[in-house]
Amino acid sequence: MKMIHTELPEVLILEYDLMMDKRGEKHSVYREKELEEADIQFHMVSEMTYYPKKTGTLYGIHFQNNPKPQAKIMSCEQGAGIDYSVDLRKSSPNYKKWVGIPLEANPRRQIYIPEGFGHVFLSLEEDTIVHMKINQEFDDRYSRQIAWNDPEIAIDYPIRPQVLALYDMVAPSLAESDSNL
Repeated sequence: MKMIHTELPEVLILEYDLMMDKRGEKHSVYREKELEEADIQFHMVSEMTYYPKKTGTLYGIHFQNNPKPQAKIMSCEQGAGIDYSVDLRKSSPNYKKWVGIPLEANPRRQIYIPEGFGHVFLSLEEDTIVHMKINQEFDDRYSRQIAWNDPEIAIDYPIRPQVLALYDMVAPSLAESDSNL
């Protein structure tokens, strides 16, 4: 596995090796031991698949408060989008900074988003398929959203989001949120 550092040091691009023989190709999509060897402590408890049908479908800014913050590993099986990580840790020198990483149909390429970060995905093609591995079960008591267009965070989207869930449309600003990360 190859790790590529991003502008936010804790957010990583993971690329698994491609193996080929006469039958075709194969690659890992999750190897906890390889993650541990790379000093990433991630034990998957759940995996979800999203199927945004329309270009401009937006999920986020989502996170879980303490005591159950989530780390995530994202990959794209079909289509394309941009995956954003927002540092929501108030004690971090990168607080409120974000990084956007293109995700395309290449399940060997994944993005690791550690605990304490908000997460956003914006589809750039129709019929995109995205996988999300999570280290902590969703818990409605701690699940939160921040407005996707919060001016303090100021994510620079390449296209205007067109399809959003109601809870994303009415999410509070960062200043109004009860984020405790």
